[in-house]
Amino acid sequence: MSEMNEIGLLKEPTILPVGRYMEFVVKLKFLDDAIIRSNEPEEVLTHRYKELGNRFIIPWRKVKGRLRRMVMEKQRGLEIGKFEAKEGELKGEEIFCHLKDNLCLQCPSCFIFGGTGETSSANVPYNVLARILGETFISTTEVGEIKPLTAIAVDERTQMTGRALMSIVAVPAETELIGVVTLRDPTAEMVSIVVDNLQRLSRLGARTVEWGRVKTEILGYRLSDREELSAYELVNKEYDEIKKELKEVENLTLPEVEEAYNKLNNQVKALLKKENLLK
Repeated sequence: MSEMNEIGLLKEPTILPVGRYMEFVVKLKFLDDAIIRSNEPEEVLTHRYKELGNRFIIPWRKVKGRLRRMVMEKQRGLEIGKFEAKEGELKGEEIFCHLKDNLCLQCPSCFIFGGTGETSSANVPYNVLARILGETFISTTEVGEIKPLTAIAVDERTQMTGRALMSIVAVPAETELIGVVTLRDPTAEMVSIVVDNLQRLSRLGARTVEWGRVKTEILGYRLSDREELSAYELVNKEYDEIKKELKEVENLTLPEVEEAYNKLNNQVKALLKKENLLK
């Protein structure tokens, strides 16, 4: 098994899974109304659970997408993630790694969140499996009064407004949601990056220019050889009760976040070269 430090974090990232899971219990509190879009006609997602009743939910992909963009934003500021595009409209240009079809597949963001080499303009012969896992965030209270709003519909092709109106529903301010974010086979550098960006998460949902301010709090973590925590089971517990079952993130000894980006960036490239995936 890979070498670990005193608290059970891996000292080096690995290609093959070694069965270590670090679960963070995260609380989101909206400071104003927010719109969580879905691929369905509804703008705000709700789900009726047999035991929990009707709750607001935020799918993990919404939180993951926002987190990934924040990680990319930070690493660009450190000049990390540049590569020469081999395919697509940007072929031959030196660009920064970005979503969706322009992933470099060799930076901290790609290593943590994953990507597919064949569909990337980097055109590499491998895929990267996500090291970060999540689940649906569930509101701590049942859905109460729904506040419908009216907006002008926008044509998806022309981006022009027309006469058509659409109704949207906002998650009301002060709604709190609980979710679990998991790092698989974490190193101290990966934990530093994920914790930093979870704590920086301040907007969520559609129309974040004007809505969607959110306060994010990591209630604690658990490090184990399996996934044990679930929002479904935690959502009705008091926060103090949840914290008693967890360790505090503040007590972790982690590298400074800029150091973590640079070290993980070098580690990922060395790992890919070792596996003959990067020249």
